[in-house]
Amino acid sequence: MARSKDREVTPWVHGVCSTPLFTSGVVYLGGVAMGTVEDLGHTVPLGLLGLGSVGGVVAAAAARYVRTGGPEASRKARWFHTAFTGVWTGAAAAWLNYTAHGTPWTLASAAAVGAVTVCLAPVYGVDRYLRAPEIAQVWQREETALAKPLTEWADLFEAAGARGVTVVKRGTAHNGFTLTLRLTETDYDGLQPLLKKLEMRAGVRPGALALKPGEMADEAFLSVSTRDVLAELVELEEGDHPITINEPLTLGMLESGEPIELLMRQNSVFIAGKKGSGKSVLLHVLISLLTRCTDAVIWMVDMAGGNTAKRWVRPWVEGWKDKDGRLIDRPLIDWVAITEDEAVRMYNAAHDIADERARTMRGGKIVPERRRPAIVVITEEGSDLMAWSPAAVKPKVRGIKKGRKAAIDFIDVAQRGTGPNTGGGEIESQYDTVVGMKFPRRGEGQYVFPDFYHQVNLAALPGNGACYYKTTQMPAMDPPARGRIAFVNDDEDRDDIEQMAVARWPIRPDLDAEAAAVAVKWGYGDRWSDTERMGWLLDAYGLERPAVTATAHSPADGGGAAAVGGTVPSAPPTGSPGGPALPGSLGDLPSAQEYLTKYGGHQPPAGGPSAAADDTAVEAAIARALAEAERITAQAAANKERFDRPKGPEPRTRQHPRRDEVIAMVRDSGAEGTTIEECRTRLAALYPDEKVPSRQAITTWFAGVDTIVQPGGPKTPYMWSDHGAAPAADKKASDDLDVLEDEDFELFLHAVELVVSTGFGSASMLQRKLRIGFGKAVWLMDQMTARAIVGGSDGSRARDVLFRPDDLDELLNRLRDRK
Repeated sequence: MARSKDREVTPWVHGVCSTPLFTSGVVYLGGVAMGTVEDLGHTVPLGLLGLGSVGGVVAAAAARYVRTGGPEASRKARWFHTAFTGVWTGAAAAWLNYTAHGTPWTLASAAAVGAVTVCLAPVYGVDRYLRAPEIAQVWQREETALAKPLTEWADLFEAAGARGVTVVKRGTAHNGFTLTLRLTETDYDGLQPLLKKLEMRAGVRPGALALKPGEMADEAFLSVSTRDVLAELVELEEGDHPITINEPLTLGMLESGEPIELLMRQNSVFIAGKKGSGKSVLLHVLISLLTRCTDAVIWMVDMAGGNTAKRWVRPWVEGWKDKDGRLIDRPLIDWVAITEDEAVRMYNAAHDIADERARTMRGGKIVPERRRPAIVVITEEGSDLMAWSPAAVKPKVRGIKKGRKAAIDFIDVAQRGTGPNTGGGEIESQYDTVVGMKFPRRGEGQYVFPDFYHQVNLAALPGNGACYYKTTQMPAMDPPARGRIAFVNDDEDRDDIEQMAVARWPIRPDLDAEAAAVAVKWGYGDRWSDTERMGWLLDAYGLERPAVTATAHSPADGGGAAAVGGTVPSAPPTGSPGGPALPGSLGDLPSAQEYLTKYGGHQPPAGGPSAAADDTAVEAAIARALAEAERITAQAAANKERFDRPKGPEPRTRQHPRRDEVIAMVRDSGAEGTTIEECRTRLAALYPDEKVPSRQAITTWFAGVDTIVQPGGPKTPYMWSDHGAAPAADKKASDDLDVLEDEDFELFLHAVELVVSTGFGSASMLQRKLRIGFGKAVWLMDQMTARAIVGGSDGSRARDVLFRPDDLDELLNRLRDRK
């Protein structure tokens, strides 16, 4: 068997030159030891030493004579080996006896060893040449011993059903070892499903084997974990020193023993897992790292009542001091939202800042730094927000698309990976890093890691921080890696998190002045001073106001409550770039000075010589300004009258001249009823010169009349009912248009809320948002059509929504009461 370059043999088999040098060095060290004993005053028994030396030489020579015997051995070679062994062992024994009588520290002693080595080295070369067959046998035995584990793994592959798998090489790893595989019959995709069976054959724990593809189609790597990282407690990295968001953050440890590293710059992250899987702990780990960054600011939407954010802002709200005695005068998290209104403000502010940064930067991508930090928007438990609030979804979608280049990134946490939980496919497509934690069912993996469904089993994770991890920095073909998130104790009776907040509060930067100026119109300036908006935090700690007023650390940087002025809107501004303008919106009112400037006046210097002369001009300007103010007031009153109309369907100011006639056709149709096509045919015959109303128009007319019903279902004739409902005998056949089961009724209300709030009556939209079949979605639209909530179907076009978003609450209450 040929010797492999990657395998070692026994230490004594080195080389023709190295072995004599190695032997001489060992002998010299022995002499040094004996000389040291003598120098310390101890007496070496010289008689016993000499007798032992003679016995050792004879024993070595005899052993070599026996070992070199055999039927194929040459007698001359045998005596040569024996003599050579006797000579070099005798020389070594003589030198040791000499050092016992004298000292090894002299030049003569060292020269004696060197001279003997030089003389015997060529003879050793001859000895090696004559023992070539013996040395070859030793190498073969060692090669066989090293190759045995590799051949055993190849046999295990074959026993598991994988044919043509050869183990080429074994390498070491942090958590065990890796095997390089050569594939000739079974390919990578065929080998992957056999890992479970291979684990049973190899007798390892479940999940200990992980397969990765190689660069070539016939190559793969099998990672064998002998260390159960997922069962270990991974400590959070110690230290409160400043770091940067431009470098990877260490979140925990992969099963391979390598760190879980997350580069947050230009990286949107999605975290999914059931309750108790460790999502909140992972968020605490992320916040603990981001708050150490000198170039990152955290905004957080915490729809779980602010429970995650409270711990980090508590030292500020209660007025704690750090270890240097400094009063903590600002919250560690720059902005927290726990309501839909506040979340909409935050998402719109992030989107507008991304727009402003894109407009002002020179090109390329922003590199975060303290003077212009990155903004990381964390959303905790935002499923309801994404499923029910179009006002939040729209800026979130736009912000996550535009924010990458503008140093604005998002971290989203949800209990499922489905569309309603994330905000839909447009948001899901923007995630660069996905972390999947424990789920009760394996099928959830198809929503979290759809491209690696067969390689991922989220139900098999032990929970409490174990996860699958996939980022764009990993090779695209590699499956998600398993690992464990570092542990942070977030128990209520512990203050570990608060202590980290105390240590980090001076590190994190303030928002730059340019971004703060953009965000002020969304209420950024008063986010911590408006007691109504932060009442959730004050109530949690039994306070009327924070113990310390938040202050900015740099001029006009938006770092504190009063850093940037501005009035907080009761709802997100309607005339700003982040949201659509209402009809007749007044926009931002100008200041008094702007009025004076616009209408011809100015403010003279106080007490100046021209003050009296300018009084007339100023009074005229004020009069014109007051006239303009009266005009604006009248416009505001008109707007108020418009939006204060009674709620309900928009009244029709124009009515089709044949509407009443068509309704009369139904009333006069008797017990047999009539269809829309029959009504259109009669109209065409009566009025040949007129355009016949469309099916959608007539359907809308019928939907608005309570006494017109379809007792036999949506494809049956329309009939006139004096009681506005189908006859009792026909209720069972009414296809549940008027009577809904509890489960269907709740689904119906959900559909009504989606349609009315978005103003978009589409069955395909309901199918996507509610994750239902198309037939069910059409049925829901027909239910709404029957109740005059939307208009009739018109081919592939969306149905008209007959209610405004402002009417939604009243409509839902009316439907519940009717139920």
